Amino acid sequence: MKKKAICTTIAALALMLFPMTMLGGCDGKNNEKESNETVFSGEPISSSEEAGSSESESQVESQVESQTESQTDASTETQTEPQTGRKDGERFEEVLMVEGLEETVKYEHAKNEEIGFELDYDYETFVREQKSNREIFRSIYDNSENPEIYLEVKYSSKDADAAAASVSEELSKEYDLTKGSVTLEGAGSCVRIEASNAKDNGGTPDQIQVAYVIPASKGSIIATAHYTFESSEGFGRRFSAILNTLEVIGRKEAAKLSDDQALQAIKNYCYAGNPSLKEIESAGEYPVNWEITSSSAQEIVVLYAAYTGAQIRYYIDPVTGETYVTEFVSGITAEEERTSESFNVRDYLSE
Repeated sequence: MKKKAICTTIAALALMLFPMTMLGGCDGKNNEKESNETVFSGEPISSSEEAGSSESESQVESQVESQTESQTDASTETQTEPQTGRKDGERFEEVLMVEGLEETVKYEHAKNEEIGFELDYDYETFVREQKSNREIFRSIYDNSENPEIYLEVKYSSKDADAAAASVSEELSKEYDLTKGSVTLEGAGSCVRIEASNAKDNGGTPDQIQVAYVIPASKGSIIATAHYTFESSEGFGRRFSAILNTLEVIGRKEAAKLSDDQALQAIKNYCYAGNPSLKEIESAGEYPVNWEITSSSAQEIVVLYAAYTGAQIRYYIDPVTGETYVTEFVSGITAEEERTSESFNVRDYLSE
């Protein structure tokens, strides 16, 4: 292809120079105002020679080769250059309809490779809090210790159907649920579970939850919007806008928790919940004990035999760190019963 282009250009140049030579003679006097340029693929190649002087075949060939190689390199670079998206923390503006009015919203891009998602959120309205295996986007007006208006995004090692069943089971303790399939602009089809009616048709509760269970590689992403009934119009729309930007990305798996890590993390959790527990344990007057009762690739169970006589078991997902709790008290409860307590044990690894 290169040789053909060179030959075509040389031939064109010869045809251009031949009539000018015939008209102006060899002295070049009539060619003083002529421009001496060779055109290749629409791009001029300027000559540094005096007007009227002809370029040698080697000069033309060199220019054509240089131009051809330059264009080929540029074309190759354009084709192979990766198309990168927004970076974590990058900020930009978008126009959003809020309560019927157009509003210019300032967004920040959030990317979490351990959970496996990225999204855009309104950083003037929400505070981003990164925790083990989850991210929280909390209203700037909320109490950080006990927020009411926030979006929580976390990873579950369960597939979408199993994760949706678990979310439904937990929410159904306090709510009548509305469940269906929806399509998010960035994440595609997912399960939407709305908890906006108190259990047994008890009316609209103060706190509303809407969970989205999104399929992901080796598990799922669970994004849950929390807001009050009074704020449902404004914050409900804002959360919907944020969730439509959510995309599932490749996840970098964290190392699984070992039995020792799980055991120590549960101790730290218990100490945090009861500051006097260490003193009780050290005194030895009342029996306090923690032990691993079972361990597998899917679940680690830690039993805490409390000084009160209660047997409290912590069921830990060693991949995500998500933990739920059961309690059994001899003579009081007939069997082991699940409590409303749940947390991520990874938050207590470094206590």
